[in-house]
Amino acid sequence: MEVTIKARFNASKERIESFGNNRYVMYLPFSEDEDSLDIIRELLSRYVGAPLKAVQFKTQNSVTKDFVFYVN
Repeated sequence: MEVTIKARFNASKERIESFGNNRYVMYLPFSEDEDSLDIIRELLSRYVGAPLKAVQFKTQNSVTKDFVFYVN
């Protein structure tokens, strides 16, 4: 299944909200850096209950900056 994540960095606390059709908003309490993708992938893995190896980064939307993952 394809999952879309809209990441909101520098949030006051970490949380994930679902807004239907495999789309999520992920609030993260840190700035975006080179490790952000790995952290988002790990959090998504825990949230959907899939092993980390089953969550693969697919692409990042160039317009909306949303992250798209594929979960087996």
